[in-house]
Amino acid sequence: MDVLLGLAVAVSLGIADVTGGVAGRRLGPLRTTTGVHLTGAALIGIYLLATMQSLGGAREMLLSLAAGAIMTFSALCFYAGLSWGRVAILSPVSFATIAGLTFTVGLLRGERPSQLAVAGAILIIPAVVMVSRPVRTPRPFDRRDSERRLGLHGELALSVCAGGGFVAFQIVLLEIGVGDGPAPLLIVRSVGGVLGLAALAVIRRRPPAEAAPGPQRRAILLVAAAGALLIVSHALLIEALDRGFLSVVGPITALTPAFTVLGARIFLREHVSRLQVAGMAVIIAGLVLLALG
Repeated sequence: MDVLLGLAVAVSLGIADVTGGVAGRRLGPLRTTTGVHLTGAALIGIYLLATMQSLGGAREMLLSLAAGAIMTFSALCFYAGLSWGRVAILSPVSFATIAGLTFTVGLLRGERPSQLAVAGAILIIPAVVMVSRPVRTPRPFDRRDSERRLGLHGELALSVCAGGGFVAFQIVLLEIGVGDGPAPLLIVRSVGGVLGLAALAVIRRRPPAEAAPGPQRRAILLVAAAGALLIVSHALLIEALDRGFLSVVGPITALTPAFTVLGARIFLREHVSRLQVAGMAVIIAGLVLLALG
């Protein structure tokens, strides 16, 4: 079950990456990140009101505040990379960082998955890079994107920061106690929304670039969709961590780039190379080993 939940997390995160990245190129990373956090906070708040769940004690709330600050930093790095850089660079490097760190941290915490699970996790880690390896394509970004594109060093730095931040977020979730349900996510997303609104208020003196009303509305809808998908993925992540090992769940969530590549192929018409197809085959083999283990 933990394998299936981890896979569901990867699928929802992959779709959220595509929708959030498209929105970020029009609205900018800060507005996109803030909108994603506020959408998530609203959805989880409605759920908690309907189920009458408590936010927990003082310790849980303090840890949730810390998790919110970590997630805000990680999400801002990630969406900045998606907005100003290349998705084919950001996705594999970020999630390869997640895969390597979560497997290592899980082992250091005393988790001992089976030999088959270890083999599957080790097989998945290089496959993540194979699946999302950048492909040279004659199709360029639009003019505004090309003017704002990051260099390779900037893309790599943002990728590592985003991946490392998400691993730290998972570790804090474990410390909170994932068996208590998704209530901490309300604080996590609220912190991100408040920090984002504060940052937007500080830079508000700079007039935003004008955009056509239609595309602007579509970008806002994409932000809302990304926020909803992320809150679902994090709720599934909590359930997966409660049922399984971090050293197994973490690498499976690192499969997200496979679904990001697929979404980019369908919605953005990006090319999928033979190496990426081979990587997907290796990923399937790794999943089989994880499931058998």
